[in-house]
Amino acid sequence: MGFFSFFTKQSTESFTQSRELTRNSFDGLFSKELFSSIVDNSSSRMLFFTKKDGWIGANKMFFDTFNLHNIEEFRGRFDSVRDIFLAESEEIFTESDGSWLDYIKKYRPDGYNVTLVDNHKKVLHICAKCKSINQNFYILELEDITKLYMAQQKTKEVEKLKSKFLANIGHEFRTPMNGILGFLELLGDSNLDKKQSEYIQLISKSSKNLMGNIETLLDLSQMQGGRLKLETSAFDITREMESLIYNYFVLGKDKGIKVLTFIDPKLPKELSGDIRKIKQVMSSLIQNAIKFTPRGGKVIVEVKLLKRQMNGECSIGFMVKDNGNGISSEQLALISEPFNAGTQADERLGVGLSLSHGLVNLLDSELRVKSEESFGSTFNFVLDFATSSGQSYKMMPKRKVKVLLLNPRKIDEANFLTTYLRSFAVDVIKSNILDENIYDNISTLYIVADQNDSSWMLKLGTFTKRVPVIMLLEDGEKLQTKLTYIVDDVIRKPLFPSVISNHLKRVHGLELSNKKEEKLELHGLLTALIVEDNMINMRLVQVLLQGYNIVVSNASNGNVAIEMANKNKYDIIFMDIDMPEKNGIEATQEIKSTMNINSKTPIVALTAMAMEGDREMLMNEGLDDYLAKPLSRDNLEVILNKYLKVAAV
Repeated sequence: MGFFSFFTKQSTESFTQSRELTRNSFDGLFSKELFSSIVDNSSSRMLFFTKKDGWIGANKMFFDTFNLHNIEEFRGRFDSVRDIFLAESEEIFTESDGSWLDYIKKYRPDGYNVTLVDNHKKVLHICAKCKSINQNFYILELEDITKLYMAQQKTKEVEKLKSKFLANIGHEFRTPMNGILGFLELLGDSNLDKKQSEYIQLISKSSKNLMGNIETLLDLSQMQGGRLKLETSAFDITREMESLIYNYFVLGKDKGIKVLTFIDPKLPKELSGDIRKIKQVMSSLIQNAIKFTPRGGKVIVEVKLLKRQMNGECSIGFMVKDNGNGISSEQLALISEPFNAGTQADERLGVGLSLSHGLVNLLDSELRVKSEESFGSTFNFVLDFATSSGQSYKMMPKRKVKVLLLNPRKIDEANFLTTYLRSFAVDVIKSNILDENIYDNISTLYIVADQNDSSWMLKLGTFTKRVPVIMLLEDGEKLQTKLTYIVDDVIRKPLFPSVISNHLKRVHGLELSNKKEEKLELHGLLTALIVEDNMINMRLVQVLLQGYNIVVSNASNGNVAIEMANKNKYDIIFMDIDMPEKNGIEATQEIKSTMNINSKTPIVALTAMAMEGDREMLMNEGLDDYLAKPLSRDNLEVILNKYLKVAAV
């Protein structure tokens, strides 16, 4: 217990109000003997100071610490109390001990950390606190926090070891998974029969699920240890969400569950934030929704622009809704606790929703949950972005169309088609009546119906066709021959902004996409150096690059890479980081130190180092770009397009 805890606020005010008494003695408050007894029995070292006389006393523990007999001996040995400190937590520039005491009393009321060495040569960690009884009398308490400091250092060391362990675990999983997933992708592109393709897809899906579960556990561990940080980069939210949700559309279709999606075409073209964590949250929520929704059910995913300011600030809402089993109130109370999420456990690990809850908090938002047992659940959150630019899609010039629902079981599809068309500023009339007025006052007719129902086809065929007729089909569904004389074009699920935009372009000849298509050119003979100590991963990258007509050379470690880079000129270098003899960072720095100043050869990290902060660390060490294992063809192509402008041959 510190010395100042002996005094109440009331007694401190009594000191302040009794200047005359404290000037000459402690009479009227308590005896000097009692005061001495209190300070001598304190667990802290204490000194007493007046502006007139300087240091006038100390308690027994202070004198014993420095083997002093009295305050005169202290004043004779030290010019300032700060001379006894080995180090201070900050450099305070003051003229005297009095001004130093005033500073820490005013600006460091909770304490000021210093270290000192006692008469046994032991280093003590001290929290220095200053209080004044009145304007003249100061008490400096030096509280020993050595045990607390050592405990904190021990905790930091443990956390450091945890981080290293997690990084090693991640590396050991990513390296073999890179070979498995990479060659599965290559095998899937080869000449396989239907059964072989099915097996490859199942193996690939299982491998990706395994990798996803591993990354979830690693991220959860980092989050609980306070090591998980945000990584900011520019991204296209529409493209990222379409790519993510399509995978779950296919998964839902396999399970007999409708996955319906609305991604707002008015979303900004470019945002800045941590897209990886946003995708992690959405992936976990959608996966859970599909998992706990029975066959015949539906999952709705929405990403909407809520507001956008002229300065680029905007808010985007994310929602995942299902009509599955729902979550009980007891389970909802535990939803943020890992391994304790009841029947809502993600892939039976019980960490998906817990991680989502933590990630949304890290993104400075709140994951809101509304659920009722047997009726389903709704998860939503809103993210604010400080900057945004552009708009994903242009709006449609004024058009009036009709969406005709002729199959009541497809009412959800009709509603989402209507919502998408209206989001492109198309004027939509909703109808379920097929009569002679079907073509009146519209430019296009959209039909949501069953191809196997001939009744509506025969009736529609009796009316004179006056506008293009479009039919909504399932993914992979073909238009039956008997309908080709009625239907001019089709839209296939899943409905995304890109699907609607491409359709409107085909039907009306209007370009609504704001994407700038870049022509990919092959710059003659291109060369690449792969620096990789794992032969399987080296072969994978080699095969992928050869698919772009790139001549590939290999180096098994950093020393060989340096030698080859000095002898040959390469258009791009892919550098593994964790290698024997000389690691990728050292090799990169040495190659760049001898590289021609006008050389633009990019050196790209291709590594299993994928923990928080690894990308930034590698870029700061001199790498030009970064690819994490497992490597996908899409990610590789982004790098090739960025630096070489090549297309697959």
